[in-house]
Amino acid sequence: MRMQQLVDKLPEERLKSFMQASIWQPASQRELSWQEAAAKEETIQEAAALLSPYAALVLKEMLRFFCAAPVEGERLIKQLRRNTDLSGAECQIGIAELEEAGILFSVTKVWGESLYFVPVDSFASWQRALFPCKPMSITAEDREWLMNGVIRPYCRPFGRQLLSALSALGRSGLALTINGTLPKKTVNKLLQAVDIDESHLKSFDLKWSYSDVYPLKAAFILEAASALGLFEAVDGSFQWNDEVLSRWMSLEETERERQLLSWCLALLLPAGGWSAHLAAAVTALQAGEWYLVSELDNQLSEAGLLEVGDAESVEGSLVPCWYGLLYSLGWLELVDSYRSDVKELFFRWKSIAPISGVNEQPYSADHPFIAVQPNGEIIVEPACPFWIRWELELLAERKSDELITIYRLEAASISRALEYGRTKASIQSFLQQSSGGISLPLAALALLEEWTSRACRTTFAEVALLRCDNEAMAAVVENSPAISPLLVQKLGSLDFIVDRAQINAIRGLLQKAGYPARKAVQSDAQNENSSYPIVRPFNEQAFEELSTSKHGRPVPSYIYEAFPLQHFELNEQAARKKLESMAELDRVPAMWTKQLRAYHYSTRKELIEQALQWQMPVQLRMERELRSFIPEKLEQQDDSWAVVGLLRDEPERLMIRLTPDMWEEMRLVVPGQGTPI
Repeated sequence: MRMQQLVDKLPEERLKSFMQASIWQPASQRELSWQEAAAKEETIQEAAALLSPYAALVLKEMLRFFCAAPVEGERLIKQLRRNTDLSGAECQIGIAELEEAGILFSVTKVWGESLYFVPVDSFASWQRALFPCKPMSITAEDREWLMNGVIRPYCRPFGRQLLSALSALGRSGLALTINGTLPKKTVNKLLQAVDIDESHLKSFDLKWSYSDVYPLKAAFILEAASALGLFEAVDGSFQWNDEVLSRWMSLEETERERQLLSWCLALLLPAGGWSAHLAAAVTALQAGEWYLVSELDNQLSEAGLLEVGDAESVEGSLVPCWYGLLYSLGWLELVDSYRSDVKELFFRWKSIAPISGVNEQPYSADHPFIAVQPNGEIIVEPACPFWIRWELELLAERKSDELITIYRLEAASISRALEYGRTKASIQSFLQQSSGGISLPLAALALLEEWTSRACRTTFAEVALLRCDNEAMAAVVENSPAISPLLVQKLGSLDFIVDRAQINAIRGLLQKAGYPARKAVQSDAQNENSSYPIVRPFNEQAFEELSTSKHGRPVPSYIYEAFPLQHFELNEQAARKKLESMAELDRVPAMWTKQLRAYHYSTRKELIEQALQWQMPVQLRMERELRSFIPEKLEQQDDSWAVVGLLRDEPERLMIRLTPDMWEEMRLVVPGQGTPI
């Protein structure tokens, strides 16, 4: 569950109560809200240093073993008891402190089982705070090894891939089939628009809707666009959310890619098992610096983060997935290299705009974002706003899209633009404005004049009417030896009735004659601009985090969350309620908890039984030394008894068996009131 989903569910009083926790005092003094403090790397680093020993150990071990996935309460306690020196009560106190600070949350399933989790968008920050991992940049020797390697081909940033997919969707039409899915032809267009290697996505064992129609890569694209709120499904068709689309395309590139990375991590971290630790470490590294995969793996291994969890989850290693996926999403550069027959992988985060050193800038009428060449080629600079690129995707054919993007105006692309309501005047105006007001080359204007004068001059209506835009065009149709036999009857001076079965044949003949007809068959209900709207820059430069539908309708989901926690009811301080038995302390003699004393064997047994009931440690004086002991079970045999448990200060965590004559004095240790761990 994301933090924004928690904010939407929690009452204001509880959100404010989080900031009363001591760990947030530095943030509170800066007048930050919980939503702000719990989302900042800096404040989380401060908070981590202020965690109590119980809370720090609980959170550290929970993240180590369960990563970004939720865990059942009983299983969490069992894991903590198995791998730490905490007693059951100390585990509950640590969990309660984390809940009261808004770090750990829990939900109750239908059958009453509690699931504990850390908000998915704060997992990476807490993981980095508790398990610092800072691999060094490569050495001079490694750099020589790097230079002899093979860099993998360029992949566009995910934002540009998504833009291409949205453009393909708009050009293909937004109508859905009777089953509520996109037509197969449209799905294929989406797949061709992106560079993502689907095999990297499949390694996360994701589940998605309409898997018989949508390959995982298509579902991933649709899920991203849907989560951003760029479209919604209404009455058997997708419908653009024009305002959100405009705002998203007006973002600076760094902010747009940051949002997409945040969304990607929120979706995949819970499904990634222990590889979530790798993702958290990788996403903290500095852009532009080269790193060795083996160096990072070694650091994670030393921290015990690469070989934890159940055996079956370790065998199917997910380590290659994150590097490959982040590469195919255009965020990482990868170099494969060999030294002494040993393969090594180098990686680095890309800079957003490595040529110009600047990010996308707000639209300015006098800034030339594109340069139109006489042959119709369009050179696009890296800082070009997305709303200009959106229109170029319609007007021209993209020839390359690396640091500099190249488009070319062609007869087919101009015909396509006219299909969606553009005109010669609007195309010319757009190109000139995007060029900073510079007049277009005369040769390019001549091409535009030629193509617009011939394309879309005829239209097929749904009544099987061939309609021409003037008498001269009607004469061309009527006098064509190939077309005239297919005309049933002429209506007036511009229209011809044709057999509906002959529409495709006539369309092909018109195309061959150099007069391509409109592809759409007109109907009163059709809006040519609706599937490919004209986008203009949004006035605001800020854009909210991934949002729901502007109209309040539920956002369609295409990839199922690994753990859809938002559907369950949030608990309120579940661990603290389990500690209510502490209120029974007044039922035992005060001396049992206040000081070390020597007791009769029968009283010693009573203290041990009480410690087992409350899951508390006891302090023992053994051979004049104070030892901390956690009872696990009591053994009774005839008139004698013994207790099995853990001596916490032993070098090895081994269970030992103590008989009452093996210690001199004892007392119950109330967690939080006695000697800490």
